[in-house]
Amino acid sequence: MAIEAAKTPERPPLCGDAVAVDAEGRATLIGGVCADCGAEAFPRAPVCSTCMSENIEPKKMPRRGTLYAFSTVHVAAKKWKRPMCIGYVDLPNKARVFTHLVGQGLAIGDEVEVAMGTVGEDENGPIDCFIFKKVSG
Repeated sequence: MAIEAAKTPERPPLCGDAVAVDAEGRATLIGGVCADCGAEAFPRAPVCSTCMSENIEPKKMPRRGTLYAFSTVHVAAKKWKRPMCIGYVDLPNKARVFTHLVGQGLAIGDEVEVAMGTVGEDENGPIDCFIFKKVSG
């Protein structure tokens, strides 16, 4: 009689349910839209920052945006990859996302796209989260 090793569930990403990955492996951020005024935000908040409504529904965010600002961080907690590039991405729906950035030659104004990536490692293994990377070509 063969004994199978117990299968452990994959470690969930750091971003939890704020991102969905389709069958082709493409990531999409899940933010919120105010059902009263239509303002969109990421991450999804319990209260709309525009009209103070609590009527917020989940909504898929655009996958591409424009790099607004970024910086390279050389000193960070042990579990984070170093140096790490972090910054803000403006999405076409007026949401601004704080994110890890991946790739060389980034410049303000670049078109970037959301993906999943490893942003660090701890005693439980790799830490995965959404990242943005420069759109090639």
